Amino acid sequence: MDRRSFFTKKVVALLIAGLLILTAAVAFAIRMDRNETRPQLISDNRTTRGGEKTDTEFSKVILNVRGMSCSGCISTIKGALAGFQGIRDILVDISGGRVEIYYDKENLNDVTGIEKAITDSGYPAKIVKIFSPEEIRKERDLAASKAEYYIASVSGYDIARADFAIEMNAARKKFKKTYGDNLFNTAQGKALENNLKAQVASRLIEEGILLQEINQSKYRLSGDAVNVELKAYFQKNGKNEKEFKQSLEDSGYPYDYFKKKFESGFLINRYLDEKVLAAATTQYEKERVFASWFNNSKTLANVVYYDKDLERAVRNQSASGSCCAAK
Repeated sequence: MDRRSFFTKKVVALLIAGLLILTAAVAFAIRMDRNETRPQLISDNRTTRGGEKTDTEFSKVILNVRGMSCSGCISTIKGALAGFQGIRDILVDISGGRVEIYYDKENLNDVTGIEKAITDSGYPAKIVKIFSPEEIRKERDLAASKAEYYIASVSGYDIARADFAIEMNAARKKFKKTYGDNLFNTAQGKALENNLKAQVASRLIEEGILLQEINQSKYRLSGDAVNVELKAYFQKNGKNEKEFKQSLEDSGYPYDYFKKKFESGFLINRYLDEKVLAAATTQYEKERVFASWFNNSKTLANVVYYDKDLERAVRNQSASGSCCAAK
């Protein structure tokens, strides 16, 4: 078996045009239960009501939590923290292995008990950072100022809103072609659109995590290597560059954007083959090694959403998985 065959299909497909439009999204959206429990997000209300503290007067603790896979895990974690006084909101990002807890420091001064309670419930937890109310205000102000141009940041790597818009435009176009121009005017279409937003944002963030890992290693490719691979890709698809460019643009993908994604995918594949998977000999080993490496990278990545609506969509989708077995 070609040593790159598994990840040529697995990772490049994940980054260049096609994968961000997941065809299973329609069926999922149509079946989606709108009454399903969702992780509750803290409000951005900055006014005081009835003498209560405003949201910006609460502190926040962020924890890395391992072993989460579905909404049942969220319920278990929230149940483990039910006895703590002063907790305002608990936000759980299953795919990112991250829990954020907003709390009143006057009623909850020592958050190490939170770490222990989550760990004792079956999900090993570790405190990553604690934010004061002032730091939270600065974080939100930064997010508000950047949201016009970026949807999120991965350890300092900003993900352009323009990239997100291109992916969403192509996704909408694909589904309209199959289900009609009025699809997104229906209730099911709107549910689908929210699901697509979460998928596209998640994939762009996953790409950002991979690229940041590679950037930190200072691994580089020559421009000639990318051009050679791109020509081979054209030949494989039986089209010249002009024909391929036209077919891309017909599907809603600007050619320059495709080339950028192709280069990213090629870079990631080469890095994985040479630095991560070199000792793996079977497809199973490659999958296992890659999963372990990527999950560790994901845990270490500092993901900040500038677009809070997208953050909510991603977390809601993360919480909608099927229930895991009881621990």
